[in-house]
Amino acid sequence: MSIVFLALFGLGFLLFASPVAIYGVFNIGNIAGMLLFGGAFACVLLRKRLKAAWRKKGGKIALSIAAALLAAGLTVAAVTGVKIVKAAANVPKEDEECTVVVLGCRVYDSGPSRMLISRVNAAAAFLKAHPDAYCVVSGGQGEDEPMSEAQCMYDMLVDRDIAPERILMEDASRSTRENIEFSLAIIKEKGLPERLALVTNEYHLCRASMVASAFGCESRAIGARSQYILLPTYFVREIFGVLWEELVG
Repeated sequence: MSIVFLALFGLGFLLFASPVAIYGVFNIGNIAGMLLFGGAFACVLLRKRLKAAWRKKGGKIALSIAAALLAAGLTVAAVTGVKIVKAAANVPKEDEECTVVVLGCRVYDSGPSRMLISRVNAAAAFLKAHPDAYCVVSGGQGEDEPMSEAQCMYDMLVDRDIAPERILMEDASRSTRENIEFSLAIIKEKGLPERLALVTNEYHLCRASMVASAFGCESRAIGARSQYILLPTYFVREIFGVLWEELVG
């Protein structure tokens, strides 16, 4: 049985470590995942020492506190994870008028990131299915980006046969909050529907909808698919992001 647990925890560790090795993606999602599975792996290896520590009063107190903190953390993570999944299922209804807002993502010298491509593909599919809808592409230009994220998304949507007059650019934002705040200003100025159809990767939709609500705006979700190898890392990272938004946002 110990071998089975070691194998499972080892695979879990590799699941969060592989984005670092393959794509250079390293964030709090990786760190939390690797710490969790690495710690579980170590506990199995050191189970005899832990049993010995449990027999001592100090060790029992320390282990009990550690177990309680772990249980509380996992409970909060599970509840937040359910919120993230539910938010992604809040798709636009057929009779709802929405303005599409595509949230930006990294643009490299070699071209758009995979996540940005997935967001544009999701937006293009929705816009083709709803020919009366307008779209705001939202994202500024970082110091290490060759162009603004908005310009990159605009070009890709036009290449996907979306009429240029249906696409508005917001190219000053640097964060999710600014994406939505600045896009709303454009939407109000143009007299477009203020119910937003937010386009971003599925794990990001909960926090984006929370930001929209903070600006008094109703929103719907259009989820872009993430790569399977990256989804666990970004999902865990987003748990921290949602908690931050709830506590500080």
